[in-house]
Amino acid sequence: MSNHKEEQEMELEALESIFQPDSEFIKSSATEFCLVLKPHPQDEEENHVGVTMCVKYTDDYPDSAPEIDYKDWVGLPDEKQEALKGKVDETVEANIGMAMIYMVAEACQEYLRDNNTKELSMHEQMLLREKTENPDAEEEADEDEDEEEEEEPEWKGLAEKELCPVSERITAEAFAQWRIKFEAEMIEAGVLKMEGQKAKTGKQFFMEAKDAAAAGKADDKDSAADGKGEVKYDAALFGEDGLDDDDLDDIEDD
Repeated sequence: MSNHKEEQEMELEALESIFQPDSEFIKSSATEFCLVLKPHPQDEEENHVGVTMCVKYTDDYPDSAPEIDYKDWVGLPDEKQEALKGKVDETVEANIGMAMIYMVAEACQEYLRDNNTKELSMHEQMLLREKTENPDAEEEADEDEDEEEEEEPEWKGLAEKELCPVSERITAEAFAQWRIKFEAEMIEAGVLKMEGQKAKTGKQFFMEAKDAAAAGKADDKDSAADGKGEVKYDAALFGEDGLDDDDLDDIEDD
């Protein structure tokens, strides 16, 4: 058995102890295997990207570079896939002559962690391009929102209304006295009624106004001459069209 074979077997044994068999480390033969790589192997954080790296030893590996292929890309656009491949190639070139697959896997996972971002939809990509091309647009939108907020302060009702001085505030006693006086005036005018007393109807108010106008006409001859100031009763307005004077008198008595 050559030294190359020994080194290859020892590396395979080490990789099997580091990576979970069948889920992270998939062995096809003594010289071929695949590593399923993602930013956070233990899923301690969400993984948005990933790749499966397939390795085939050459006869004189590690004194020559292994053959490496990639499949099952997740979340990485073409330009980032090429960037990851370039990073892997640099690591391989820097470690020719020694077992290198673990270091290559580490370099690959580091790149995945640095680019572990959710793949954007076409709409999100468009918004990102607009933001990149016009970085001031978002700031202007935020300023407009701030101005709207300033123009529409929160309304707190009477919570912050300034009250008048205590000396100018009405008391319960003063309000009660005013109410008694006010109700008495309304009862006298017929607007309110006392218990057992009927309030004046609209017709009664009208007839009183007519009588008052007639009395005023007797005192004012000029008004009597031209007919101005005279109040006329229109029975139709009260639904009494067609009633004679006796019927009207009966309604007044009611």
